[in-house]
Amino acid sequence: MMKLTAPAVFLLLAAAGTAQANPAKSMGQFKDWNAASYQNGNSQRCYITSTPTTSKPDQLRHGDVFFFVQTSDGKASNTETSFQTGYEFAKDSVVRITIGDAEFQMLTLGKGAWLNRLENEGDLLAAMKAGSSMLLEATSARGNDTSYTFSLSGITAASRLLDQCG
Repeated sequence: MMKLTAPAVFLLLAAAGTAQANPAKSMGQFKDWNAASYQNGNSQRCYITSTPTTSKPDQLRHGDVFFFVQTSDGKASNTETSFQTGYEFAKDSVVRITIGDAEFQMLTLGKGAWLNRLENEGDLLAAMKAGSSMLLEATSARGNDTSYTFSLSGITAASRLLDQCG
């Protein structure tokens, strides 16, 4: 499983560094989702992002929490999803994603998580487009169980912009 996620981790970290050097340009807001693009060498990369509508438990400081879907130049998928929090995840833990009856898992590293199987990227995005909300459940390095609900309102319109980049 780690062989499938290592390229995703590398590409996301590389994109993050590139994005800082080349500021993102807004492509619009679509209800609860935002779309943006940035230059990555000779190509344009796009991503869509959202913040949770609820974060549990209420008494914990969660920091900045985002869910991203970005374009990929990988062979296994056209997109790469990631989940970023303001705290470190428990070592070797997974983030569980539930959208209706569909379930997915993300592997964690530091404050980030990535889909454990790149070939499931298309299924995850399809479930997001068909759903109304997405629940992510995680465990912090301090042992706290956390959960986040994301609205999927606007995801279909925002994700259409991913096709404009590559």
